[in-house]
Amino acid sequence: MPDIATICRARWVIGADGRVIDDGAVVAADGRIVRVGAWSKIRPHVGPSDTVEEFPAAALLPGLVNAHAHLGLSDMAGKFRPTANFAAWIGRLAVRRYPRTRTAVRRAVARGAAESLAAGTVAGADVTTQPQCDEALGAGAPRWRVFGELLRFGEAGLRHVDETVAALEALRQTTGAAVGLAPHAPYTVGVEVFVRARREADARGWPVSTHLHETQDEIAFIERGEGSLHEWLSRLKFLPPDLKPAGVRPIAMLAEAGFFNGPVLVAHGNYLTDEEIDILAESGSSVVYCPRSHAFFKHANHPWRRLLAAGVNVCLGTDSLASSPSLSILDEARFLASREPDADPKTLLAMATSRGARALGMDDRVGDLREGLAAEFCVVGPLPDTDAPLAAVMAGDPDVTLFET
Repeated sequence: MPDIATICRARWVIGADGRVIDDGAVVAADGRIVRVGAWSKIRPHVGPSDTVEEFPAAALLPGLVNAHAHLGLSDMAGKFRPTANFAAWIGRLAVRRYPRTRTAVRRAVARGAAESLAAGTVAGADVTTQPQCDEALGAGAPRWRVFGELLRFGEAGLRHVDETVAALEALRQTTGAAVGLAPHAPYTVGVEVFVRARREADARGWPVSTHLHETQDEIAFIERGEGSLHEWLSRLKFLPPDLKPAGVRPIAMLAEAGFFNGPVLVAHGNYLTDEEIDILAESGSSVVYCPRSHAFFKHANHPWRRLLAAGVNVCLGTDSLASSPSLSILDEARFLASREPDADPKTLLAMATSRGARALGMDDRVGDLREGLAAEFCVVGPLPDTDAPLAAVMAGDPDVTLFET
């Protein structure tokens, strides 16, 4: 034990793998976890200068990880009704989103970051078209990786890559924020932009993310050049006049172009064939499932179990407050548990913690309760006295508090 430590004792301590320690404790010093174990083994080593925090009816869980969020849309809460018409929703969102000032976007980011922190988030991915509005997401907790979102086709799209790289470099230099590149989606970004983004990110050691196979409309757009997304963007004259259908689905198109030569953080992945899942598995990619946003758009069942069975890392995200009621990852896990009661609570906890940390390249800092990781974890309770505390966490609605030392 260090000379001065903070010891958090709780009725249960639950690691990211679902292992439960009854009457357990987490020992922290200098912002790091130095020991996790049963209170009976830790108690004899508690010194006179140590601080002991008691949570007799609560569980300690790893800090939560939000692997896909749009914090800049945190002022959109309650403004949209659930819909199956994704293209119409995007149109309505654009009307509200783009006239805002940078000051308004900064306020939205700050609001989203504060709400995330209050919900127990210690790390996350923020996807933004305005990286300069994410200054508040630098070093500290929660640890955000800021993905600069890319839009446009052709030469304009390639210029946008260069501009976004410059903005991210400036953000990284001034705030210490982790960064990455995010071509938005195949219906708003040309293949040439995906390839350039992959090359620029790889050269800098940055990750890449994108929205893929979110809707059947997206797949129809790429494969056949039809559907409501294609019609809407054509009316706006957003699409290049020489754009042709690829004749294959988006993941196959991008794999052929080399975009999946390394891992990709894939948001949504709602509609996937076995062959597409194989591409994701072979590339070491992660898929972020956003259960409540998924339900908002009335999608068919998500293939998260098939993905896990194939060895794909699946984690959880909230998407934005334009399609989800909160920025709580634990609420996402609870919602999924309510929709699929046979889901293993251990799997859901890993998707909300360690799997998200792995997807963001932060599993050496957060995502579990083990020696050497940051001493930032969730206190969840009060819980009833039970032999299945993790199931109680997923089934109930106890308070969540982020504890930091």
